[in-house]
Amino acid sequence: AKRAAVGSEVSGIAIDLGRALASRLEAEFMPVLYPNAGALVDGAKAGAWDVAFAAIDPARADTLEFTAPYMEVGNTLLVSLSSGIRALADADRPGVRVGVGVKNAADLFLSRNLKDAQLVRVPDTLDAAVELLQTGRADVYAGNRERLLALRDKLDGYRLLEGRYYAVEHAIAMPLGRRPGVRFADAFVEELKRSGAVAEAIKRHAIRGVDVAPSARGRAAAGR
Repeated sequence: AKRAAVGSEVSGIAIDLGRALASRLEAEFMPVLYPNAGALVDGAKAGAWDVAFAAIDPARADTLEFTAPYMEVGNTLLVSLSSGIRALADADRPGVRVGVGVKNAADLFLSRNLKDAQLVRVPDTLDAAVELLQTGRADVYAGNRERLLALRDKLDGYRLLEGRYYAVEHAIAMPLGRRPGVRFADAFVEELKRSGAVAEAIKRHAIRGVDVAPSARGRAAAGR
């Protein structure tokens, strides 16, 4: 979710789906905004929200419970035009510095999977990422395609790698201990995917590099 300007209305896929869920529950919709995923998780620990829309990650399992995913967000790398890096495997080498937003999905995934490259963590904002690359403190920057396209637009001489090294699944999340609520929301997510509501929200907000997650039935078939 995002706010176009100070005082303007909040918009985004999570806002659309959150309104739909609140309507189904006949409850008031009260959006609570966070600057990044780490702050959102901290908010759950503080009891600041009831339902959230967040990336699924095992590192958050001690705080959050998730429904099935409603969308998948492709993650890739932003590299300089002169870089010889063509894939994540090229970046995972000694001496390569990979920038990430602290505690975001890219940080959590790469912390588990990079073997030789060095992660350089900065606040999860575009300004921090721009400063990191402009000052030469990182060789590449990892993140979701939508964020990296916005970052590329603020820099000269950078490109996104084709494809994706990781598909981040986004789902409805609740603080631990709300299993009945998670089951209800899980069924609601499947309904939103079947009805086309998720696809319509992605199109309406022109989000790039995002796909509707497969249905539960499709996921089960793919796992056979």
